Amino acid sequence: MHIRKKQFSSILNCQKIKQAFSLFSIIISATSINVQAQDIAQNNKIDPTEEVAGGVGEVGYKAPKYAVLPTGKTLPKGIFKLDLPFAYTFGDQGFDSNAKSVSNGLDMSRWVNGIMLQYGLTNSISIGIGIPIVLSNQVSMDGNKLTANSEMYERYYNKFVHELAVSYNSANLCTGGFTVQQCIDEINGGKIMNATTTTPVILPTGELLTIDSGSPIKDQIRNALLTASQPENGATGIGDLQFGILWSVISEESPIRHVPLYFSLGGGLRMPTGKFNLANAMRATGGDNTLLTGGGTYDAIFRMNLDYVATPGVILSWQHVSEYSLTKANLGRSSMLNNKNFNSNDPSVDQSGHTGDQQGNIMTFSRKGLHHIGFLQAAWGLGNVSESLKWLGTFTQLKYNIAAQAYLNGQPIYVMGDQFYLGDSSMHPDHGYEQYYSAAIGAKISGLPYRIPGEISGEFEYPFAGKNRAIAPMNAKGTLTVYF
Repeated sequence: MHIRKKQFSSILNCQKIKQAFSLFSIIISATSINVQAQDIAQNNKIDPTEEVAGGVGEVGYKAPKYAVLPTGKTLPKGIFKLDLPFAYTFGDQGFDSNAKSVSNGLDMSRWVNGIMLQYGLTNSISIGIGIPIVLSNQVSMDGNKLTANSEMYERYYNKFVHELAVSYNSANLCTGGFTVQQCIDEINGGKIMNATTTTPVILPTGELLTIDSGSPIKDQIRNALLTASQPENGATGIGDLQFGILWSVISEESPIRHVPLYFSLGGGLRMPTGKFNLANAMRATGGDNTLLTGGGTYDAIFRMNLDYVATPGVILSWQHVSEYSLTKANLGRSSMLNNKNFNSNDPSVDQSGHTGDQQGNIMTFSRKGLHHIGFLQAAWGLGNVSESLKWLGTFTQLKYNIAAQAYLNGQPIYVMGDQFYLGDSSMHPDHGYEQYYSAAIGAKISGLPYRIPGEISGEFEYPFAGKNRAIAPMNAKGTLTVYF
């Protein structure tokens, strides 16, 4: 009986163990089924990055589904990309030191094209080289608008009048009183020299200007300053050569999957291969931001791109570029009597007790700080509306351009023609950075969704705000792109 009880107990224990194993097997099976279901769900999950994944339509890669791509997208390994931009730049409006829109009397138009060649070293690293080419650079000047609105003209006019008033007062040539201010009032009131009196004026360049009885003194000062400002058609030819590299840190091939985010970093170097050392008449558009024919310095470049695929076919982007000048440059000073030529007079030679501004004819140009350029962009590939529209894309941008502070002989300047009285800081006030902001709209026709290795894009840019900008032009730009 005792043995039978033990056998029965053993049988019960075996049955319990079997039941436990069965329950455990059920749990394991359920867990396995759940994991498999999650894997299937994950694998079937829509990956927003896949909508712009692959290459540029070449064999072996998935073609893009839309005409728009991330701004920081690198090329596939072994693929070249050739951009041929062509732009028409025009305008007559600028922004003064108080950020007010103003016409400084300059009206410019310019045709520019260029060449940009990129190559995919790997699927995540591209290198490139580019150079602008100025085809035409036309400008005209309205003297009445310049004298009425230009802050720089006002400073120089007041400086000339004050120095003449000091000279006239010491020579007792002012009839209305015996103070410098009374002489200034006479000159601004239209004073004309006596027929037998001529006054030699030593210009900052050391050149000699004679004030005679032919017209009011203030008109002769005005004419002298306009002569020193009169532009010719500007320089043309190649600009500064630029090298660059771009690394796609986060892309469709990165370890971060199912995250519709792209992030790229880049760097580069600009070399001063263009024309920088020009007389003022050949640099009609003025400020540092307009030195398309040549900036004069070696510049280090840092670039960052961030792209977010908001929904398949819609990409929100931010591109930011910072530039830093590594070197300085020599700039010849222009003649004030003939600004087509460099000055040949000595500004330090004493002429009848007077000299020029005693600054040399070879000046030092430099920049301090960073030059920031960038844009925010929303791009839309219309292929997400209809398969028949996958060749078409549109985009809109908000752009910013904030220049590094430019200096001549250590004095801040905002136009390259502001190169006189460099020893007098009151003639070169620091108004902050030259900057402007603009909006652009554009469209792109792409053959990439059809494995045709080409694109055509166009855009129009309009400046809406700025500061210290002699001219903030509008731009109409088209670009032909070929992949091979």
